[in-house]
Amino acid sequence: MTIERIYVCTSKNSKLHRIYRLQTGTAEKEKIYNSFEDNLIEGISNEKNMKVLNGNALIEDIPYYVDFQDISEDSYLYSFKFEIENLLSNQTERVIQFSHFGSKPEQVTNFEENEGMKFLIVQDSDYLYFLSIARNSVIKNKPILSFSITQNTTIVDVPKGIQIPPTVTARLNRTSKRLHVYDVNRFESMLTLSENRKAKSQATVSKFITGDYTISTEKYRFSGLDDDLVTQKLNSSARSVRRLSKYNVPESGYSISQIKKAVDKLDEPLRVHFDDDSKTINVTPETAKTFVGIIHNIIVQRLISGDIEIAI
Repeated sequence: MTIERIYVCTSKNSKLHRIYRLQTGTAEKEKIYNSFEDNLIEGISNEKNMKVLNGNALIEDIPYYVDFQDISEDSYLYSFKFEIENLLSNQTERVIQFSHFGSKPEQVTNFEENEGMKFLIVQDSDYLYFLSIARNSVIKNKPILSFSITQNTTIVDVPKGIQIPPTVTARLNRTSKRLHVYDVNRFESMLTLSENRKAKSQATVSKFITGDYTISTEKYRFSGLDDDLVTQKLNSSARSVRRLSKYNVPESGYSISQIKKAVDKLDEPLRVHFDDDSKTINVTPETAKTFVGIIHNIIVQRLISGDIEIAI
């Protein structure tokens, strides 16, 4: 593979902000590619098993593919599609700029306040590879101690930088515009979606508390969701927050008897209590995650079938 260009995409105020081209030589490009080559080979080998993007893939974090032409304006991927298509049609010449004054350390001058680095884009002749930048890998105005067995240990002042990500989050064919997402969690994180998940998940819970959302064809309601301990339990689980934030349309495909059958497949401490007289389901801190599981038809289906063990 011959890498043509490398970019870094930033975010600001929980939105994708700008794309910068990095000035890198051939040796640096090869080092970056070598850091994720093995992971990329594994990701490509799994593409043949991927299915097109659907709601179940998002809920269960299942790798998927999607064509850019199928991403509409109301899709959570639209802003990402817009930025990348703009990049492909008009290769940006915006580069990260530094100031240097004599013996004073260099500073990045064209980063705005609260502008953070979210992901790298590595481009070759056929594809774009997306590498999510973990927050704890960002280095800013820090001295780095460099060890060597052949020369003296040195200290390098780094005005802004990152540790090179070792994994590829997604790959885009530049011609067909088909995007394969290898790691749904990292991909959503790099799009800044995780930053507003909690607000969306809380809005979903509120709908169940008020009765706007119900469960089953018999429209059972939930009780106990307004308990502070239940709220703490839900907010402390990244999986629960993610699933709640993706609950958009009330699902009522299963009868209450089918949902009870699904719950019976769980260990006893995880089983919610059904009150058939009042048509309510009581949720406790111990069963908070079960509530999250049984509001999604796909999870109920998998529990009933028993084909796949699922972690609530």
